[in-house]
Amino acid sequence: MVVIVACAPTYAPPVRTIHGGAPGRLDVGQMEVAAGSMGLGAVPGGTGGGGSLGHAVRPHLALEGGVDGAKKGWTLGWGGVRAPYRIRTSHRWLSFAVDGSLSVGAGVGGHNCAGDPEIYEPNSAGCYSDGVRWYHRLAGGGAMGAGAAMRLGPVSLFTRGRLQITGARNIPATQWASAMGGLHVHILRYADLWWSTGVGHYSNSVEGLTGMISEVGLAVRFDRHLGWR
Repeated sequence: MVVIVACAPTYAPPVRTIHGGAPGRLDVGQMEVAAGSMGLGAVPGGTGGGGSLGHAVRPHLALEGGVDGAKKGWTLGWGGVRAPYRIRTSHRWLSFAVDGSLSVGAGVGGHNCAGDPEIYEPNSAGCYSDGVRWYHRLAGGGAMGAGAAMRLGPVSLFTRGRLQITGARNIPATQWASAMGGLHVHILRYADLWWSTGVGHYSNSVEGLTGMISEVGLAVRFDRHLGWR
């Protein structure tokens, strides 16, 4: 995920940064391990990523959890539920899928006027950091998202969106919104690879900014007994 922010940012970190690929790719009983990579533009650290574990316990219910983080920015653990729905057609090579998700998370991170006092100086407007390092700043919040995809054989075209509200020590509540679309490749029945791009936005009572975002990710699937499907 690439987020372009101010040179002296003030924000509570997002609960989740990795959006994931196309929805509806797990059968009942399957588990999935996924990981994603992102660049973070002007956010302190510049790079980040996350990993997750999911388990489809019902046809329309999956449990999931993971960890997201950014170097010198944040580290948060999260957990939640996802409700997928598949729409099959009379053509074997064509199907559709949608899902919705709710999650909550907590950890440490965020910045108040540029954050790390060892790296950033007060800006020309007189904005000073509160001196609290990101790893000493408790943070948390909630997120809700939705996705849709059209599958054409081994390839899916998909779109995803997410809204988040987060808070952190000495930082006003921050709203995050993102929307993106991309290409998802289904590798046999074992793995998935996706790439997506779009727009992300954050805002609070101090500032707000919008920028381009992008993501790449990989997931592998197996059954509950650790046998490859």
